[in-house]
Amino acid sequence: SSSRSVTRILDGVPHSMLTAERRRPTATWTLGAVALFRPRKGIETLLEALAMLRSRNVNVRLRAVGGFESNVYQAEVLSLAERLDVVDAIDWIGFTRNVNRELAKMHLLVLPSLFGEGLPMVVLEAMAAGLPVVASHVDGVPEAVIHRETGLLVEPGSVSQLARSIEEIVSGEVDYAKLSAGARERHTARFSDTTMAAGVAEVYRQVLGQ
Repeated sequence: SSSRSVTRILDGVPHSMLTAERRRPTATWTLGAVALFRPRKGIETLLEALAMLRSRNVNVRLRAVGGFESNVYQAEVLSLAERLDVVDAIDWIGFTRNVNRELAKMHLLVLPSLFGEGLPMVVLEAMAAGLPVVASHVDGVPEAVIHRETGLLVEPGSVSQLARSIEEIVSGEVDYAKLSAGARERHTARFSDTTMAAGVAEVYRQVLGQ
């Protein structure tokens, strides 16, 4: 019987053009969510965390980039935002092809997914831009987001944990500049396009050498 081996090469994204060092904002913090919004993405958890933070006078807004899976679901989410009294604290941007431009307007990328979805490309794009990520501990996400080094990981669906993690960064309890630098370094070491190309080349070398 012949043995078969599988070599896994992680997706690579180019180094971001946004090479300026990211600094903690002095006033409002912009939380970013980038997705095709559907129930598994956990936007409801994020809206509830946003309401909780604002009730504690934490100065945060949400910038939500992407469309909704359906009009029915969009109506449900907008209705929840009204009930939570956070309508004025959210900018719904809709679909865009220029995700990098949107990432430049955010201070934290928040990924509140309820269950696994591999390793979302937007996490790698955020890290390339030095944008710390607060994300659910699901599937491939912990491969990129190292807790307290490149971002923070939380239990899926936990409003209190998500709010607390964001507040730790906003308050300075967790060092923002350190997370930003850590995100860049991890991206360069593991997830850049050059790292991916080197990985592919090595597989060819091994196969051709056999």
